[in-house]
Amino acid sequence: MKVNRFFPILFLLTLSLTNGFCQQKFEIRITPHHDDWTYQLGENVQFQVTITEEIPSNNTFSVKYEIGTEKMLPTITEEIQVKSGMIAIDGGTMNTAGFLRCKVTVSNGKGVYTEIATAAFEPELIKPTAVLPNDFESFWDELKLKHEVIPLDLKLTPIKSKSNERVTYYHIDYQNFEFKNRSYGILSVPKEEGSYPAVIRFPGAGIYPLGGNTNIADKGVITLDLYIHPFPANMDNDFYSQLGNTSLLNYMFFGTHDKYAFYYRRVISGCLRAVDAIYSLPQFDGRNLAAWGSSQGGALSIITTALDKRIKMLVALCPAMCDYTGYLNGRAGGWPHFFNQDNREMYENSHTIHTLSYYDVVNFARFITVPGFYSWGFNDETTPPTSFYSAYNVIKASKHVHIIPKGKHEIYPEQIDKTYQWILESFKKE
Repeated sequence: MKVNRFFPILFLLTLSLTNGFCQQKFEIRITPHHDDWTYQLGENVQFQVTITEEIPSNNTFSVKYEIGTEKMLPTITEEIQVKSGMIAIDGGTMNTAGFLRCKVTVSNGKGVYTEIATAAFEPELIKPTAVLPNDFESFWDELKLKHEVIPLDLKLTPIKSKSNERVTYYHIDYQNFEFKNRSYGILSVPKEEGSYPAVIRFPGAGIYPLGGNTNIADKGVITLDLYIHPFPANMDNDFYSQLGNTSLLNYMFFGTHDKYAFYYRRVISGCLRAVDAIYSLPQFDGRNLAAWGSSQGGALSIITTALDKRIKMLVALCPAMCDYTGYLNGRAGGWPHFFNQDNREMYENSHTIHTLSYYDVVNFARFITVPGFYSWGFNDETTPPTSFYSAYNVIKASKHVHIIPKGKHEIYPEQIDKTYQWILESFKKE
């Protein structure tokens, strides 16, 4: 990646700052000349910086810029003194597909405020660094064969406090791939007699369970929210808070020395068995099943859909676990960032790299055969866009994408609305 050093690069962002002495608000707005924040390789970025004070004061503000490829050390660091008004700035470029990030730190004498903005340079050309193991398919086929000989033993416990006149909620648990190893979740089923489509929602990272998919449960859809840890999903919040004080908080790093010991093997097994659970319900229509997830859940949505062809469509928002080895190739890698500057010394070894290749979302994305809806933002610091474009670009099936350029690692209302509308419309077509 080559960056012109004549001027720092600034991008669209807004910082609402408050002067602590007089409570005067002021705003910094930085606007690129491309509304979609996307540029061609070698194309310079032009920006306009506007600093507006509610009451003009003629004060001078300290502004520091750090420019570089996302998640990498900055290649440009500069600090300037500016006053309110408009500043014309000419930016640099990239000659390799990826994302260029600008971190802006503003000091007004009373406080320090930081924001980022990220420009995309032909992200559809990003290629993965993840390597597909020769026995990738047989490794996962071996796990699925275990499911064929272990009874599901599905148990449903009604949750009266959540149920209403249209929907019954249940706490469910079922057998995973080993004896006494069970998985848990929250199920909702329409009360009116009939056959219904279903959505499995996979959870983001953390130790707290989802509480039931109220976004779509009352629209004539069976929903199942999974809990990936080996504990019931209906405990008091204090129970999960206590889990946060244990080593489970770092579960995503457990067992990386061996592909059979990695924590996500059990997790993925439970996700696959969730499909069995849906298909065992007499109210399920037997054909219309969608997967939905964000971050870690987006990763599990792709993974489960790739492994079980009974899922007919998927949604993945800012998926994690994509292209772990990006960091080993001079660019951003996927959450949980095994090989970034903080973790590289511990995890950069042949055993970990080999294990993670069986769990990299890039390698599951190669086997997606059904339509998918994908959405993310360029300002995501948790699941870097370079990493999930590495997976997105290898998918050959039909793809719908909704990009929020200034979006961070959040689930936005428009993403919820658009993805569930797409699922419901897809169900009607079946």
